[in-house]
Amino acid sequence: MANNFARAFPPYINNQVTIMFNEIVVSGRTLEIETVNHMEDNAFVSLVLDTSGRIIYASQFFYQLTGFSHDEVIGQVLFQSEDETTAISLAMAITLAQQTGDNWQGEISQKKKNGERLWLDTRLMPRRDDNGEIFAFILLGFDITRHMTIREKLHFRAHNDALTKTLNRQGYYIRSRKKIRAANARGAQIVVAILDLDNFKTINDELGHAAGDEVLRCFISRVKQCISRTTLLGRLGGDEFALTYIDGVDEPMGRGVLQLIVEATRQPMYLQYLQQTVELSVSIGVASYPEHGPNFSSILKAADTALYRVKASGGDDFINYQVPGINEPGSIINTVVC
Repeated sequence: MANNFARAFPPYINNQVTIMFNEIVVSGRTLEIETVNHMEDNAFVSLVLDTSGRIIYASQFFYQLTGFSHDEVIGQVLFQSEDETTAISLAMAITLAQQTGDNWQGEISQKKKNGERLWLDTRLMPRRDDNGEIFAFILLGFDITRHMTIREKLHFRAHNDALTKTLNRQGYYIRSRKKIRAANARGAQIVVAILDLDNFKTINDELGHAAGDEVLRCFISRVKQCISRTTLLGRLGGDEFALTYIDGVDEPMGRGVLQLIVEATRQPMYLQYLQQTVELSVSIGVASYPEHGPNFSSILKAADTALYRVKASGGDDFINYQVPGINEPGSIINTVVC
């Protein structure tokens, strides 16, 4: 086993790492081949990492799965997650393992060379020198890409609206609560806005549900052009949608982005299905965390109250709105219609 491993082990030398045919030296400390001889098992991806997460060794199975070459991997830090809510980064896993001194187990993700995503069920094992200091990590990962692909599809169906490709009510609520918790930790302000088309029922009744579906898809397409990628957009039901974003971060324009949505909605929509044009407007109720409530449920209720007042003021004549604050105990929103 050791001889097979040595033959598969290409020499690699830099200021921090020296790889020999019978041992790995990481930052001047030796990791014996015998401690990693299970790396020849092609059921697992196997890596040796230094404490900063740079790859010192990768098994042939890793190269086969990812399509990367030796020169594209060695000395690099991979498995850097773009979204920590989806998959933890390898750097974070290493930090946790260093803090606890124990093995870390979890799922990590990396794009292959062809752009496809690889998922690994991973066990990260620290290695210590004679003084008890962690100087390297051995990573064993089992390929769970097919399993994760199926799980992601099921998760997407459970949390997204099939018609508009936005989050559904459940998905929007879950993600919004997470966003508020994150904003609370950093002292940021969250904006929640409820959007409701003013004359959508008329379109459905007079032109039919197929036309109504096309209107909703067109409306959401326009909304997406106005908002950033990190702003949450969900369908609460029917023609009612909602946004959640960190004011000044997700949307640097703040509430100005909602004015863009109002103006975009008022542009005539051409329905390919009927080959005719319809006109729409949108009413929007907006509230802020923590200004208008201590949690997501209270902010959503405040935004809904604002929406009701917009509708009562005429709705389809609505152009702009502001939320300057709370006027008195028991009142929630002061909506200004221009």
